[in-house]
Amino acid sequence: MTILCVAEKPKAARQIAQVMSQGQMEVRSTRHQHIKNYEYEYTLNGRTENIVMTSALGHIMGLHFPEPYDKNWNNCDPEELFSLDVRPTVDSEKQEIAENMRQLARRATVLFIWTDCDREGEAIGGEVVSICREANARIEVWRAQFSSMQASDVHRAANHPRPLDDRMVGAVMVRQELDLRIGAAFTRFLTGKFRSRLGEGRGVISLGTCQFPCLGFIVDRYLEKERFVPEEFWKINVAYSQRPAAPGASPLTARFNWQRQHCFDRHVCYVLFDRCFNNSTATVTHVEKRRKSKWKPKPLTTIEMQKLGTRVLRLSGQSIMDAAEELYTQGYISYPRTETNQFDDKFDFHQYIRAQVTDREWGTHAQGLLDGNFQLPRNGRDNDKAHPPIHPIKSLPRDGQYNANSRERKVYDLITRWYLACCWADAVGNETTVMINIAGEEFKTTGLHVLELNYMHVYPWDRWSDKAIPEFVQGQRFEPTELMMESGKTEAPKLLTESDLITLMEKNGIGTDATIAQHINMILVRRYAYKVRNQVFEPSSLGIALIDGYARLDLDVDFGKPFLRQEMELDLKGICEGTKEVAQVLNRSIGRYRDMYVQTTIAESVLRRSLDQHLNQEDDLRREREQVQENRQLHAQQGSNGFGGSNGFGGGSNGFGGGSNGFGGGSNGFGGSDAGGGRGRGRGRGGEFGGGAPRGRGRGQNDATRGRGSSGRGGGGTRGRGRGRGGRGASNNGSHRQESTPNCNCGRPSVQRVVQRQNENFGRAFYTCATPSTDGGCGYFDWCS
Repeated sequence: MTILCVAEKPKAARQIAQVMSQGQMEVRSTRHQHIKNYEYEYTLNGRTENIVMTSALGHIMGLHFPEPYDKNWNNCDPEELFSLDVRPTVDSEKQEIAENMRQLARRATVLFIWTDCDREGEAIGGEVVSICREANARIEVWRAQFSSMQASDVHRAANHPRPLDDRMVGAVMVRQELDLRIGAAFTRFLTGKFRSRLGEGRGVISLGTCQFPCLGFIVDRYLEKERFVPEEFWKINVAYSQRPAAPGASPLTARFNWQRQHCFDRHVCYVLFDRCFNNSTATVTHVEKRRKSKWKPKPLTTIEMQKLGTRVLRLSGQSIMDAAEELYTQGYISYPRTETNQFDDKFDFHQYIRAQVTDREWGTHAQGLLDGNFQLPRNGRDNDKAHPPIHPIKSLPRDGQYNANSRERKVYDLITRWYLACCWADAVGNETTVMINIAGEEFKTTGLHVLELNYMHVYPWDRWSDKAIPEFVQGQRFEPTELMMESGKTEAPKLLTESDLITLMEKNGIGTDATIAQHINMILVRRYAYKVRNQVFEPSSLGIALIDGYARLDLDVDFGKPFLRQEMELDLKGICEGTKEVAQVLNRSIGRYRDMYVQTTIAESVLRRSLDQHLNQEDDLRREREQVQENRQLHAQQGSNGFGGSNGFGGGSNGFGGGSNGFGGGSNGFGGSDAGGGRGRGRGRGGEFGGGAPRGRGRGQNDATRGRGSSGRGGGGTRGRGRGRGGRGASNNGSHRQESTPNCNCGRPSVQRVVQRQNENFGRAFYTCATPSTDGGCGYFDWCS
């Protein structure tokens, strides 16, 4: 029989086919430039079968309203979008992919789904089934369960298929429909009422159920900092220095912390200090010496990878996920979207440690683990039952395509160092705690002597060092060498870093481990916030106005708080677990958001007053320039290759207003970001909302070599810019050469792209900076003459 295998992306299809066929396969081109069909024979459960492997490009279908309501914003009241029928259809730019599947399905007996093993991958598999059954209603469906592109994992999955999980497919369909209806209704209303107030360069004003709570965290922290009033306090400092035993040696000093910490009443603090000053002899009341361990990290999850990576690699969460996806499809790491932080009891740790012994950075440490230093990792509490924690599969050559400055190299290094650290022992030291009493006031100090760094030899992001103090004995009395009263001031809270924001979103259930980075990216794409000054988030004046305006509406639940989306995520989880029905979740959520929409339209003047109060376009432009300058400096520090980041003004594969379907990034811009092309940057789907003011543009990357998304044209704005990763290959139709392009504002040759959106500019070529603005690009744009 003939088995049709369908992977999620072209690189995955090629990698899996390479493993299954052991390199003995025929490669056939299709009408789509990125899609290949691989034909080979494979022994399946003792029988030799004919296999055809092909691929999708992420989601190939999206939900849409019927025409003319889908694209024409003026044909209905936005409130009607809560009740209009929606239907799944193949995206216009992916018709050739769907037709290829239909042709292959006609002569196949079995459809074998090889999409990523998570909720979105299951839904993409559902789309593939729907398309193939149009051509062959009787085709049998199998589902592959795998966590890496390693040969053993692929062969195991091929011989042990499972059914497609219809519950997970249903959960994604619910999320798509809610995102479509809620996002379209609120966005069309807000854009129609207020876009004229935003001035040149602004596009749509979108509202998404993940996007707004994410923005709310940023605005809340910013306003908390702006409104902070420092308060003076006073404290008592005590120090004791012991003369060195050896001539020329430095004295040992212990600095004691007041157990009251500080006092906001200067007079009270002075009274306590005066008592200590007049009775200054210190008595040692407690000395404790104990073995101290600094725990190694737990096994790596998607969230922890993003949190550490954004902090130490200075990459965006979206850029980290893109790099991890690339490493996964090339077979270098396990599946990078997982909530699991515990390894299975039968996991073969040594297999993956052995793969690292030749690496010049950590090879000796890996060999040390094999020679007896290995210890089982600490287990966390989370297990998604789908994938193991993220870990390296094979060694990544240092002289290959991923050099030291590439984001893939940096992300791989982080993953591998984390894995090796998990397999080592905790760091160990001796800690001494000393308590003293002066005139009834308690003070404390600690000293540390590190005995074994262990995991920290390979894990440079934890710090632990010796802190020598004099030797103390309980009951000992001494005169402090320093006793003084000092003043200080309370400090304002710091603005959120991306690591902070990821932590807040995870804690409050906003998005999933695989989508959080996309939601953060959309905030920047929409210019509701900027990443400036040491990569912290500041809201734009528009972002503040929207969050403040909705807070004043006195809705049942504030849009800018996490509770609504948190509830939706729990509902989707319930559908996956079989405890909730699709219709139940849809009807309740649609009814609730429709009521909130009606309240919004009634209280429109409240939003208008908030815009009047907060909107400051000059300040927004200043921060946009500051963000671009910050990213240029960061790009220069990280090397000329950059990291192909996806955040920032207009950035990422989606761009401002862009993605495969136009407005909003991704297919709907309300939490999804599936730009088409060889490798879409996310897979959330919804409707197509192109439209709005003329010449608003979203451009993705049409790179035949890297395959990073397709172009789109979104609603609103004049010459809004959005760029995917700088290209090395041809544009989407292969007809534009890049050798003679004009220099951009960076002084380097620009690259040429082509508008792919079906509109008046379809097929028109333009020049843009090869480097995304998020990675220091200059934002250059010009039409080709």
